[in-house]
Amino acid sequence: MEKNFTMEKLLENLHTVLQAINKTLNNAPCQSDTQHNITKPNKDDNAYIFIIFVMFLFAVTVGSLILGYTRSKNVDKRSDPYHVYIKNSPVSVI
Repeated sequence: MEKNFTMEKLLENLHTVLQAINKTLNNAPCQSDTQHNITKPNKDDNAYIFIIFVMFLFAVTVGSLILGYTRSKNVDKRSDPYHVYIKNSPVSVI
């Protein structure tokens, strides 16, 4: 419980510092606000990371399947029965 309280206090202090920096950069007078609107993190805040991760895995899987399929079609295998028959064929074309 103590750790959660210190984290909230740290977030409040950080928010105050960031507001002061923002007001200084915008040339507005700095005021110390006692009420802060700190939004607490929701459990679904990082859902987009999971979606991107799943899409990346899907893209890698599909890409490897497509690459493997196209490379297997391009390779001319010497042990192919058709090539063995043509090479050993006794009939020659004049």
